[in-house]
Amino acid sequence: MSFSNLDEEEDDLIHTKNRIITIRKGKATGKLLGGSLTLLTSMIGSKYLPKFNGVILFVEDVDEDIYRVDRMLTQLKTSGILDRIAGFIFGKCVNYGPSTGSSTYGSLTLQQVLEHHIFPLNIPAWYGSMIGHEDKIFTIPEGSLVTIDAEKGTIDMIEPAVK
Repeated sequence: MSFSNLDEEEDDLIHTKNRIITIRKGKATGKLLGGSLTLLTSMIGSKYLPKFNGVILFVEDVDEDIYRVDRMLTQLKTSGILDRIAGFIFGKCVNYGPSTGSSTYGSLTLQQVLEHHIFPLNIPAWYGSMIGHEDKIFTIPEGSLVTIDAEKGTIDMIEPAVK
């Protein structure tokens, strides 16, 4: 089974609705692990944090300011998690944007924040995957062995999700 973003009928000339943005090209294989970026970072330092060695990390979130996404990715980096993963997928982040306070001028974009944290890892990565809090999403089999292609934005299952 393969997962990739849907093509929308109204996207005639240019793919805009469910477009993926490649952070770094490449393919990687590993177990799929992740979920909400907020919940994942809240487990750092606890006995409940999973092991991330060689995994394909997927994250998504909802209602977050960009500076908070930046802070949470910094937490993943400083805790050593980002240095151990084989690939990275950022889902659709719904209702995100710069802070609504007076300091919104000059805020980084989500793309800039992701590129800053993920591109230097030299692993296949993209964002915009149909994982998250949208009407049209695919449910991915966490814990399954997959191969990702960051340029195509695909997740291919190598083994069945249920044995």
